[in-house]
Formats: sequence, structure tokens, C-alpha cells
Amino acid sequence: MKALVDLFDGKILKYTFLPFILSILFWGVVFYFFSDNIYAFLEGYVSYIPFGESIKNFLATIGSGLVIFIFYYLAVISTLGVFSSFFIDHIVIRINEKHYNLTPKKPTFNDTLKGVLVSIKSFLIYFVIFIFTFFFLFIPVVNILYQLFMWSLLNKKPLVFDSSYLFANPDEIEKKYNSKIWALVFLTSIVYFIPIVSLFGYTFQLVFMTHFVLKKLKEEK
Repeated sequence: MKALVDLFDGKILKYTFLPFILSILFWGVVFYFFSDNIYAFLEGYVSYIPFGESIKNFLATIGSGLVIFIFYYLAVISTLGVFSSFFIDHIVIRINEKHYNLTPKKPTFNDTLKGVLVSIKSFLIYFVIFIFTFFFLFIPVVNILYQLFMWSLLNKKPLVFDSSYLFANPDEIEKKYNSKIWALVFLTSIVYFIPIVSLFGYTFQLVFMTHFVLKKLKEEK
């Protein structure tokens, strides 16, 4: 319940919109200049993957404009963690001030840079796996579990780092609570199925993860 209430906190909302706007602008520029190249690559690539001919026919049916929009949308929500890394300490500190009163370390530029690198690394791993497996998107039922897994893979490490680095060693937190963290990230990834709301999905997950981490740290004191 605390996490749901915190989603509407004024300060948290402020630092939710900033990465969302940055992600929209960044990918807007990329797709504006390279949408034809992206679609041409996609159309050629699907010929070499399972169900390629069926996927190609499906893409032709819905039209290039809608296909580009879908991939633009996926790109935006997939990089929210990267852009959020620049503002994340404000959200985590706000939650701590309201509920846990733990003593955080002072965030540094190196911490921010490391958070960005963690997010970029996770995105690149996600992107490579997605390129070779996105045909699962076209298999009913399987596509739901596939997307939940992929979003979990994308966001798990950034969420752990962002929620804990001001108070503890993120690697130790991840190792100690790994199965519970996987479950939390997997379940909260359902938010990405909700239109519009999914654009704020990373903050949604971060609030829940921060409550989980800080509660565990509080109990250990």
C-alpha cells in the first residue's frame, strides 16, 4: 500500500516525467531519421528466423507505419531505466525520508555513471536476446510470458542497483534476495501491458523495489 501511495507523491512524479520525456525525444529523433532503415532491416531479418514468412505477412498486413510505431514504443519503454539513472537518487531518498529513515551515503557522479552503465549493459543484453527471439511475440500465450521474462531481464539489475546503492552493496543485496527479487520484478512487469501507464513502468517498479530493499535493510539493523 505504501508503494502505491508513493507513486502519486509530487517529488516522485517530477522525476518520473523527466526520463520519460528524454526517452521519447531521443527515440523520436532516431526513428524520424532512420525509420525506413529500421523497417527494411526488420523485413529482411524476419526471413531468417522461425515463422519468418508468417511474421512477414503479418507485418505487411498491419502496415509499416504501425510496425514502426510499435517498435518505437518498445524502444521508449525499454530505455526508461537508462534515462532514469540520472534522477534515481531523488526518488529513493524521498521514499527513505518518508518511511525508513536509514542513513544514505552522498550520491556522487561516479555512482550516477555506474548506474547508467549498469542500465546500458542490461539493455544491450536484452537487445541482443530480443533480436534472436522476438518471434515469440507472435505465439499466443507464450508471448505474454516471453515479454514478462524479457522485461525482467532488462530491468532486474538496474532496479537492484538504483534502489540500494545509497545504502548497501547492490551485488550483495541481489545475491542475498535473488529469488524474491526475480519474483518481484517479474510480477511488477505486468505494468508494461497497460497502455500509457507502461511509459512510467520503470518508476513503478523502482518504488516497489526500493520499499523491498529498504525494508530488508531496516530489519537487519
